[in-house]
Amino acid sequence: MPRPRFVIFCAAPAMLVLGWLALGPAPAAAQERFPDPPPEHGLYSDAVRVGDMVFLAGVVNRDPDPATQFRNTFRRIGQILEDAGSSLERVIDITTYHLDMHAHIDAFIEVKDEFLPELPSWTAVGVTELYSSGVLIEVKVIAAVNDEG
Repeated sequence: MPRPRFVIFCAAPAMLVLGWLALGPAPAAAQERFPDPPPEHGLYSDAVRVGDMVFLAGVVNRDPDPATQFRNTFRRIGQILEDAGSSLERVIDITTYHLDMHAHIDAFIEVKDEFLPELPSWTAVGVTELYSSGVLIEVKVIAAVNDEG
């Protein structure tokens, strides 16, 4: 009686696949973009909020003084996060892209620690070029939304 085993063996996976297909695609997570309306350049949003998380695009500043450039970058990050219902205190991950990392890393760490006392996870990447001229660093952030936000 090998036939019933063969039928069960073939039917069970087919039923699983059909059941999975009947469920259809999972609904997309609701996304809110900041600023709204989007910037005139139309290339990207400063931030996208999905559920309880806020994802920022890379933030830069062009001040010629490195420490001032880093501070202005973090001030801008704070503004974007506030607009999206979060704050610097809720940052959980940063990725930084550095031109000449070794020349500026100590100044950057000092400024980063002023603005991010909670020590989020951090990945620092040395690069040979950034999109905007005059920029020494680009900072990309992921943050949790404030409990009340």
